[in-house]
Amino acid sequence: MRPVLILLAAAAALVPARAADRPAAPWPPPAGQLRVIIDTDTANEIDDQYAIALALGSPERIRLEGIVAAHFGLRGGSEGIQKSYLEAQATLERAGMTGKVPVKRGSDPFVYRDRIPPSEGLDFIIEKAKTATPEAPLWLVLLGPATDAAAALLKEPAIADRLVVFWHGRTQWPVRCWNFNAYNDTKAAQFLFEIPSRFILFDTGTYLRIPMEESGRRFAPLGPLGKYLQEIRSRRPEYMTPAKGFYDLGDVAALVDPGCVRWERTAAPTVDHDLRYDFTRTHGDIVRIYHVESDRTFDLLEQALQRIARR
Repeated sequence: MRPVLILLAAAAALVPARAADRPAAPWPPPAGQLRVIIDTDTANEIDDQYAIALALGSPERIRLEGIVAAHFGLRGGSEGIQKSYLEAQATLERAGMTGKVPVKRGSDPFVYRDRIPPSEGLDFIIEKAKTATPEAPLWLVLLGPATDAAAALLKEPAIADRLVVFWHGRTQWPVRCWNFNAYNDTKAAQFLFEIPSRFILFDTGTYLRIPMEESGRRFAPLGPLGKYLQEIRSRRPEYMTPAKGFYDLGDVAALVDPGCVRWERTAAPTVDHDLRYDFTRTHGDIVRIYHVESDRTFDLLEQALQRIARR
């Protein structure tokens, strides 16, 4: 076995043993501007574009240092990362932000526990995290799979206290870690609960809904980005229904206004191969957000789009 693979295998084997050293996730987050990277499977759905818009329009709170384009499993196929990359660029273009926010391509899913899937996005996350501190960490907001966060923490364990992993799980708590983002890379999902890192599980957002007529009235008039957010609702019939959820928008809303969520500190269970939670084997404490206010979330987005339109 090559030396690098020996090191990776050793790191993976040590994950459970080091769980007691898990650094505490800072929640509620401190006041002021947060350093943020958004890791997003942008081309999979349309809620990610809404989340990016909220981040772009909240500069007093979100210092968006980059976007990492993520895969979205079998649905995205071999071109999923590139599709997400192009969709993230399209969103930035409508915001008048082309070239102002770096966009990097993320990693393919884990195949083996001891082999880290390489990518420019992974290296970008590590590079940015190394410039952070425990007091002023980098927030890695995962709107898609857990791949890039798990890869970064395994490749460079020293960033664990400088990086806050904020993952959109929306799982079937406390029974199983079942969600599109989880089963697109089950090994990465398992790693997030095992690795001694500052981990926040955003475990809600299904009910973030707004009728097509209301989003057209409130968002479409607000510049090219607002118009684009309304246009992409026409891509598929189910996006136009009142039941359409804007799940990932809640993650960014929680950071912009932590007062709009309810949360708890809980033990991090082991995630088994069938994605069931096992609370008999735990890995330190994590933060779990289990509710986000819908009206407040859409108000924040409208205000963000107004700011972008005025630029």
